[in-house]
Amino acid sequence: MQIEHTEFQDQMVRGLTHRMNNILTLFTGHVGLLLENQQLDAPTQQALLKIKDGAQAASELMDRTHSLVRPSTLVWREIDLGEFVSRLIPGFEALRVRDAQLEIDAQEGLPHVWGDMGRIKTAIFELVRNAFDASPSGGTVRIELRAEALVRTASAASQPIRWVSLTVSDEGPGVPSETVEKIFAPFFTLKQKQDAAGLGLTVALGFVQQLGGAIRYRRDAGRTVFEIVLPSRCDPR
Repeated sequence: MQIEHTEFQDQMVRGLTHRMNNILTLFTGHVGLLLENQQLDAPTQQALLKIKDGAQAASELMDRTHSLVRPSTLVWREIDLGEFVSRLIPGFEALRVRDAQLEIDAQEGLPHVWGDMGRIKTAIFELVRNAFDASPSGGTVRIELRAEALVRTASAASQPIRWVSLTVSDEGPGVPSETVEKIFAPFFTLKQKQDAAGLGLTVALGFVQQLGGAIRYRRDAGRTVFEIVLPSRCDPR
């Protein structure tokens, strides 16, 4: 799937998310003031808390929608992806659910990638969050990093280019075959959670594409696997 952008669409999303966040901030602030009233009965307090939680969830949805807009600038730098992922472990641990375990296996001497750290971090976190959500109790989420040599078919020279592959896999049931083509579509989700926005994979795909990479999905030996591939060297212009 290729995420298409036009300047008009980007301006519309920027404007809409900005206006909606202003409204939601005002809304959340007034609900917070109401909750400070010590004379409220318990049912009213619970109702206001649900309203506040709903407004905060809507604000987060606006932020994730805004992240799909092409950034005006990307901070390009050389990144040792193995070391970068190791620094993200505390954040991964915060995502763990149902006693799932986390394993990380990084190949030694990986070539560095050239990209934006914030975008790479967000893409990885979206895949790890999905993997933990899909994992059965006591299951294992595995992150693996490997070097690959692939041919960029669009290149006239068709020369192999070194890539870094980052896979996030889990022991969940995977994606039904009839819905595989939809998994990167905005607002599509298989999660049963009420607040599931269906934007995680869309955001991850958009960010990786902005860095000249791709995301692949497959089932492998009973595991659900999402793989990010990033070129070890690319032209940031």
